[in-house]
Amino acid sequence: MAGVSELESALQMEPAAFQALYSAEKPKLEDEHLIFFCQMGKRGLQAMQLARSLGYTGARNYAGAYREWLEKEG
Repeated sequence: MAGVSELESALQMEPAAFQALYSAEKPKLEDEHLIFFCQMGKRGLQAMQLARSLGYTGARNYAGAYREWLEKEG
């Protein structure tokens, strides 16, 4: 998926352009589970805040970040 620096433009793309660029379906504004994460937590939080500002009300940040996921699931 996109990095935080390109997230705003990615979330504003037309669905077909998003699909072509990222080989994934563009999230819908009404999606309940749009989860952002990063290595430590800061960029995931920034991404979540940006997505919410664009109307993605279901955007969430995995606060434990990748490190916690790796410890628990990896």
